[in-house]
Amino acid sequence: MRARSLFSTWRRETLPGLPAQIKKALPVAGFFIVLFWIVVGLFGISHVMPVSCYTTLFNVRHRKYNKPTQYLRFFAVSYLALVAARLATLGVVPSIAINAAMPFVFVFMRSSQLNPRRYFPYTMLFVFLQLRPEYLDDLALEAGLLTVCCIVLTVALLFSGVIYHKADDNLRQLHDMVARLADELDHMADTGIGGSTRRELLRLRADYTKLAYGVREDANAQPTVSNLYDMFAMLAQRTAYLVGRLEWHEGPGCPNAPYLRKLASLTRDVGIALEGQGRRALVAGRVQGLLDEADSIENDRFRLFYRSYLHMTLLVLRDAGRRFAGVWSMSPLTQLRIASFRKHPTLDSFELRFSVRCAAVLAVSCTVSLASPVDHLYWFPLTAFLLTQPFPAESIRRMRTRTMGTVLGCLFVHGLSLLSLPYPAVMAVGMVLITCLYTSTPGGTPMAFFATAYALSMASVSIDDQYAIWMRLACLAAAVLLVSLVNRLVMPTSDHTLFLANVHELFALLERYWALLRKSLEGTVDAVTSSEALLHIQMVHTQAAAYANKMPERTLDERAEKQMTRRVLFCLWELVCELEQLGFLIRVDAVDASEYPRLERFMLLAEVCSNPFVVDARLGEAEQLIEGFKEEDLKYLLRQYLKRAGVLAAALTAARGTVMGRPSYREEVAEIGNGAVDGSSR
Repeated sequence: MRARSLFSTWRRETLPGLPAQIKKALPVAGFFIVLFWIVVGLFGISHVMPVSCYTTLFNVRHRKYNKPTQYLRFFAVSYLALVAARLATLGVVPSIAINAAMPFVFVFMRSSQLNPRRYFPYTMLFVFLQLRPEYLDDLALEAGLLTVCCIVLTVALLFSGVIYHKADDNLRQLHDMVARLADELDHMADTGIGGSTRRELLRLRADYTKLAYGVREDANAQPTVSNLYDMFAMLAQRTAYLVGRLEWHEGPGCPNAPYLRKLASLTRDVGIALEGQGRRALVAGRVQGLLDEADSIENDRFRLFYRSYLHMTLLVLRDAGRRFAGVWSMSPLTQLRIASFRKHPTLDSFELRFSVRCAAVLAVSCTVSLASPVDHLYWFPLTAFLLTQPFPAESIRRMRTRTMGTVLGCLFVHGLSLLSLPYPAVMAVGMVLITCLYTSTPGGTPMAFFATAYALSMASVSIDDQYAIWMRLACLAAAVLLVSLVNRLVMPTSDHTLFLANVHELFALLERYWALLRKSLEGTVDAVTSSEALLHIQMVHTQAAAYANKMPERTLDERAEKQMTRRVLFCLWELVCELEQLGFLIRVDAVDASEYPRLERFMLLAEVCSNPFVVDARLGEAEQLIEGFKEEDLKYLLRQYLKRAGVLAAALTAARGTVMGRPSYREEVAEIGNGAVDGSSR
């Protein structure tokens, strides 16, 4: 019955999409096969280990835009991995030290909770280069091997870029998102704000933010398009915030509907004007005319939104004209500021916890493999590395799928060995298996099966089949044991821990964003810094909100706890929106320079009350400063911040048990263990 149910599920859910999956996988499998035979022809079959690593890089990058520096990075990081691997194979002590250190280079600096697998290709290369330490004695030969792999990868990606036109796809995707934003503005003007409108705007905001964050972090769009993604993400964010603050209801219309229709029409024109210089000038003139009539809007909140939307539109039109401009200038100081927003080596941070767990696994497994004379023991660190995943729940799932796939793969190779196939037939079977491997879903049982069958069929050329099978199973058992122990004993990371870390990080980011705004008064903060900081805050908030939305609500207490948690996160988002708007007013010179000292004092008082978050006499002093400002929009904005701060303080008091503190070590281990039980029951 179980087998029949699995087959029925496969036929219903997997089979219909199989042709498209095969079509998608063919370029990746083709790259592997071509690179495999190039390496075999130039260096011999014993040097094919890095082929999988470069195929992974090709798989990650071949459907993305790749800027010129990306190709240089392939060479530079490959040589870094080679040197590190060579040092790690000099002895037991260097192996422990280097394998403990390199995860902090590849994992801590490249991955994040928002994009956790960026570490994988280069860390995989570093690990794979260590698996056959005898080959590293000829460092020049290995460097030549990596150079050939990088050249083939570069040529393949250039060819892929010509075929897929990814540079055009990025701009086309941007146009589609602009059209969605314009449609929602029209919909609001016609029907007011209902539940469907709120949900669509929040989805649009999340989609824009993810795209903008992704193209920045992965460098998978042209610099100009990346800038436009950032600015349209801010437009979507401001629109979503407006929906959350104005008391409009679904009906035949809404207040300020004519202005919303003007913004919708303008947004469509901006989307079209991105392609033409003359049209951009016409649209910019129209924007200026709309700005002139903004003073007639009575609602303070809507007037502020309307002006900021139009100002951002002007920035979009200006930036779209710089087709060959580089990405916003990033000095070393700018890069340091951005890094300070993203990377903090605290015990709560996902990056540090995963780096430590990965370091522990590599230090133990690679050192055991290096120190032991057992043939093919390198499958132990290889399997342990593949089982070490950013989130323990995923590690547990892969332990199950890897075990089932490995056993099935061993049975397949055992049956294959009975046929006594000649060498060409074994190679042909291997190429078929590798094609099937890249067609499979990552982390699933089929992929583990094809990976095992391919590896053992290749190994059978040089060693006994039975020895290879039993060694593969023994290495799997050792890897499962090691990774299980590390997940539970070395900085265990549960979903609840990551949620609390995100909440703590949001308050820390609030504090650092105030500091960034104070710096902007001196003119030392450029657009990319503020944009990156805001996008990072939004992505951390999105991660925290996803956990809160999945909290159980089976009882009244659980339902109340979930509502309080979501309230805290919403209040935090409101404060960030106010800060973003304040930064925008400073950028467009809406604040007179003579008022900067007073504004800096307000910022300093708000900053010191942000982390830990408190509402006390210092914010009372800040409130007294507001009346001294001339700009009404600024005064309204600062009052709104203080008002939202009071609401957040009350929400924190009500939800302190769910969003503050951190679970004990025992609680974390227990939660991970419960995840293993739940996963196995499924």
